[in-house]
Formats: sequence, C-alpha cells, structure tokens
Amino acid sequence: MIGLVSCSNETTDNLNEDLIIGNWKPVKEAVFADDGTPEVFEKTPCEQTSRFTFASDGNFTYTEFEDDEGGNCVPDESYIIDGTWAKLATGRYEFRFTYFSSTSQQSESDSQIPDKVTFYNANTVMRIIELIDEGEKYLELVRVN
Repeated sequence: MIGLVSCSNETTDNLNEDLIIGNWKPVKEAVFADDGTPEVFEKTPCEQTSRFTFASDGNFTYTEFEDDEGGNCVPDESYIIDGTWAKLATGRYEFRFTYFSSTSQQSESDSQIPDKVTFYNANTVMRIIELIDEGEKYLELVRVN
C-alpha cells in the first residue's frame, strides 16, 4: 500500500459484510516509468506467499515473504506492518498502519486513503489504486480464503 496520506473519522458501522475481509495475496503491481509508460511487475511465487489479512474487527496485518540469498522463500522480518482499516461513508477505504523495523527497533505510523479500491472476478480480485498524472498505479491482490 503506497501513496496518499490522509485522515478522516467517517466510517460505516458494518464491517462484518465488507468485501475486503479475508486473506489476500499480492499478485502484481503496476507503476509508471518517467516517460509515462506503464510497467507491470508480476510477483514471484515466493512473494505471492505474502499475506494481507483484513479482519472483521477493523484490524489488518501484512506478512511479507522474499527469496533469500540461498534461493529459499523466507518471511521478511526486517519490518512488520499492522494496523486498522475502515470503509468511509464516501465508499473509499482508509488504512492506518504501523511499520516496525526489527533492525532499528523503531516504529513509524502512517495512514492512507487510496483513490479507489475495486473488486472484480466475483470479488476474488482486489486492486488498491492510486491515481497519478501518468494514469493509475496499483497493487493487485487475489483472495486466498
């Protein structure tokens, strides 16, 4: 989750039925080069074992996996991300999160309201989208539960 930083207190009351609830694996990310051409990066099989878990109580966690120097798929324990999520009255989502660096033993908090969060393919695919001058940049996730 990259991008906009904003704060708001407008939330809906019923998180229990929201499409975002569940476990999601990242499958690709799209960004734009300096010349404006889109670049889509498919996540590796190891990176796809990473998980965003959005709970019905408004909490979420992110566990990231990476290939180590020996080619093994291991959890990236250099930082930990957890936080809360809320669907705003406007229909947009707000994510408040804390990064904890195991290296520096320091944490940093932030929040983000993406321009759009869309669901498609029978709500099994989610895109977290930020609009930029060159177009959309997004993270695409697939439901795993």
